[in-house]
Amino acid sequence: RNYRGTAASALLLLSNAPGSIKALMLTDGLIDSVDNMVLSELSNMSVLALSNNVISSIMGNAFQNLSFLTTLLLDHNCISSQSLDSSTFSWLHRLETLQLGNNNLNDIEGCWFQSSRALKTLQLEGNFLNCLNSTTFAHADLRNLETLDLSNNLIVYLGCDSFRGFPRLRRLDLSRNHLRSAPDAFSYLSWLSVLNLDLNLWSCTCELRELASFLKSYIQAPEKVLYNGQRMVCVNTDNAAVQDVLELTDANCVPPNRNITVEIVAKRYITSEQYIRNVAIAIVFSFLGEYLMQMLDTKTFYLFSL
Repeated sequence: RNYRGTAASALLLLSNAPGSIKALMLTDGLIDSVDNMVLSELSNMSVLALSNNVISSIMGNAFQNLSFLTTLLLDHNCISSQSLDSSTFSWLHRLETLQLGNNNLNDIEGCWFQSSRALKTLQLEGNFLNCLNSTTFAHADLRNLETLDLSNNLIVYLGCDSFRGFPRLRRLDLSRNHLRSAPDAFSYLSWLSVLNLDLNLWSCTCELRELASFLKSYIQAPEKVLYNGQRMVCVNTDNAAVQDVLELTDANCVPPNRNITVEIVAKRYITSEQYIRNVAIAIVFSFLGEYLMQMLDTKTFYLFSL
C-alpha cells in the first residue's frame, strides 16, 4: 500500500470520532512521501509515527495543520538533507521529540529548527554526518533541548563551539563516530549530566590534553556520568603507557625519547660544474684538516718529549 492509501484507511477508521485522534502509527510499510492531503484532517493529533518506511520526500507543508503535535517519529527511512528545508518543521511549535535517526542525512542545516523552541529531544543517530562546528546549528532555536543523540555517524571533526546554542542540554551522545581528536566542547554546557564519547578512533597525542583534562574533572562530580569512559581506547598513541584518553596528562603526552627526523631540501638548482667545485673544495678542506691535526699531534708529542 502507498502512503495515501494507508493514511486514508486510518482516517476512515477514526472519522467517527472527530477530534479524538491523539496518535497515528503508520510504521513498517512502503510509504515513500509525506504531504498534508490527509494529515490536514488530523489537526488534534499529538503523536505521529512514520518509522521504518521508505520516505524520501516530505512536502514543505506536510505538517502545516498539526499544531498540537508533540512527537514526530521519522526514523529508519530514506530522508536526505535535501529532503528537508526551513519550512518542514516550522509549523510544529509544540514539538518536543523529533526522531530522524537512521536516515540518509549527510549535513545539518540550523534553519530546519528555527521554530523548534519547544524541542527537548533530537535523535540524529545512524546517519552520515561528518562534521560539527559553530555553523552546524546556526539559526536554530534549540534553547530548551535536553537530549541530543549523534551516535553512529561518521563525525571526524568537532569544533569547540558546536553546542553553544544548547544551554539546557543534559544528555549528549557522540559514541561510535570517527573522532581522532576533539577540543573541550563541553565545559560551557553547565547542565550536562550524561556524556558518551566511547568507540571513536582516539589518537592520544598532546592535542587531546584539553579534552582529557575536562573529562577527568567532569567525572569527579557525583551527578555527572561519562558512559564507558574506560572504553575511550587509544587507537594510536605516542606513549605506550597511555592506553585510553583518561590516562593522558601533560607529563605523558610525549614520550621521553622521540626520534627527530630532519629533512634537508635544496633551495635552488645546482649545476654539475658547481657540484664538482663544491666537492673539490670539501676534499681540500678535509685534507687540510687532517694535515693540521697531524701537525698538532706531532707538536704535542715533541713538547711532551721535552
